[in-house]
Amino acid sequence: MPQPTSAYVPAIDGLRAIAVLSVLVFHLDFLDLLPGGFTGVDMFFVISGYVISQSLSARSKLGFGAYLMDFYRRRLLRILPALLTVLCVSFVVSAMFMPQFWLSELINRTGLAAFFGLSNFVLAWNNDTYFSPSAELNPYLHTWSLGVEEQFYIIFPALYFLWLRYRQHSFLVRAALPVMALASLTISAWLTRTEPLSAFYLLPGRFWELAAGALLFQAIGNRRFSPAWACLGPFMLAIGFTLVLAGFLFAERNQFPFPWALATVLGTLLLIATVVLQTPGSPSLAQRLLQSRLVTYLGRLSYSLYLWHWPVAVLLRWTTGLELLVVQLAYPLLVVALAAASYHWIETPVRTGRSALQRRAWVTCASSFAAVGLLWWGALWVANNPDQLSLSQTRDTYTWYAYKHYPREDINPIEDPRLKGRQLFVIGDSHTAAYRTLLKIVSMKLGITVVEYERGGCGVVSLIAADPAQCAEAREVDLLDIEARAKPGDIVFLASLRMPELASRDWKRDEELVLNEALAELSTEHIQAARTSANAILTRLEATGVYLLIDAPKPLFKAAPNRCSDWFNRMNPVCAPGLTMERTQLERLRAPQMSLLDLLKRKHPALTVWDPLPLLCPGQTCSAYDDSGAPLYFDSNHLSGHGNRILEPSLTQALLAIWRNTPVRRQAPTE
Repeated sequence: MPQPTSAYVPAIDGLRAIAVLSVLVFHLDFLDLLPGGFTGVDMFFVISGYVISQSLSARSKLGFGAYLMDFYRRRLLRILPALLTVLCVSFVVSAMFMPQFWLSELINRTGLAAFFGLSNFVLAWNNDTYFSPSAELNPYLHTWSLGVEEQFYIIFPALYFLWLRYRQHSFLVRAALPVMALASLTISAWLTRTEPLSAFYLLPGRFWELAAGALLFQAIGNRRFSPAWACLGPFMLAIGFTLVLAGFLFAERNQFPFPWALATVLGTLLLIATVVLQTPGSPSLAQRLLQSRLVTYLGRLSYSLYLWHWPVAVLLRWTTGLELLVVQLAYPLLVVALAAASYHWIETPVRTGRSALQRRAWVTCASSFAAVGLLWWGALWVANNPDQLSLSQTRDTYTWYAYKHYPREDINPIEDPRLKGRQLFVIGDSHTAAYRTLLKIVSMKLGITVVEYERGGCGVVSLIAADPAQCAEAREVDLLDIEARAKPGDIVFLASLRMPELASRDWKRDEELVLNEALAELSTEHIQAARTSANAILTRLEATGVYLLIDAPKPLFKAAPNRCSDWFNRMNPVCAPGLTMERTQLERLRAPQMSLLDLLKRKHPALTVWDPLPLLCPGQTCSAYDDSGAPLYFDSNHLSGHGNRILEPSLTQALLAIWRNTPVRRQAPTE
């Protein structure tokens, strides 16, 4: 039987086509056809391990230095040009069409790390999984897999060189890769249970998948198969397709990569072995399909398809939305067009060119590093100055953002000896950060010190449930700091989200039904737990002799102004619910919290409730915009910079009323 060589095997490109198409279908979420389509990335890992081993084996006669330099020359020419193009285009287009919001820092860090093959570390050290809704808004999410491969390339070539040279003489050399693969599989199983983000994104939990492809090449390259292979081939092909399809259809996201990646990896190994070792004669229908012109062409495009498909999908989510049929039909055409242009005009010319830049390893490496550094610096500038390129109304950051600017308006300080040395401590979730413009003006006007403790998702005295248990440690650190720094007569302002969010609900259904469901979330048990948490926090703070201030629930909206205020995004289905709410609906939604606030005020005499709702909603219909058309809100529940400035006089008066009032009582009445 003919033994495999480094010759081109068209059917491997066919397997690449299957892998990338499965990922595209999964990310498009088309009719939920392939709920496990993300396992196409695992197919890529196995194929890469096999192909890289094949390529390295063909250069086994080179000395170690030349062997490594030639490998990295070819990898840089293969990976960098298209990747750098996609990253740079994504940074510019994101700045043009995506408003800066609470995920922007993570998004920018992911993209900047991707220039160096490190985006998987940024994602692994974040709290959101690959499958979380917020991940769908990160145009660089998909680069995690490139990071895994690039880190594999740091370790594997030297390891493989030892195998090529010394496998006949050293058991340790022969055992090194299998042992490392088994160790990685064990780590993957352990991390999937204990550190799922690390298991998913980092090389230790994925090394075994790439190593499996390399081990397959080692096995095929060193053994002769009997003629019985002619009978086994179709059977193994069927098993391989069955295992891969099982991954596409049934892979459990919370049990990944272990054990579900095993099915995809084993299936891909069988498919590669079958197509590489196919016997002479008429190939099966499946083999003919895998090596057909269209499928192999898609396989050759697979790298560019993978690079382009995700940022295009994210851009569409931010603009037109992906729900519209015309967008779903146009999306694959656009992605294929971009991938074909990238393949024919960037990938192929760079990889096959004969200039010194492409043929001399040291020139290729030096030029590549210089290009990465220069383009990274350009991307960093874009990340820090998105308003310079933005086509969105949100480029007016003074109006839209609550935390970017020093006040432009004249500030008239209030002279009052009772304010001397006073401190205002502000603690809560992201709504604390959304008050920064207001707090800055207040501090300048009253001459007080403002100290902020803001932790996204960590509400304090939320009034809708027990304060988040996962934030207990951080909350304790903040409270201890307040207790250490606060003096009697200072104020602690507890600012957090205090109503069920309205965005992302299914407003296509009857509105009254959706509102009832939102209200039902505030169960008796939740309100009681909220009361218990609130009493504990307020009692503890009262003991320090401070005054307490809580903001009553503010209006919330069904859609976000920052996503629905421009010509290129108003048609997005997420904007269909609109940017207004009837005041009676909001009053009804916040009634349980207002009742709880009344109870808390009676129990805690140091407590004052400040209610922004009348200022933000002076009429019967609450709008995310004021009468002049300026945004009061940035998104569905966080204030804009303009909204902050609207509320500042009211908060200033509330603080003055507390400090000019009589001292608080030190004993709270019993109920």
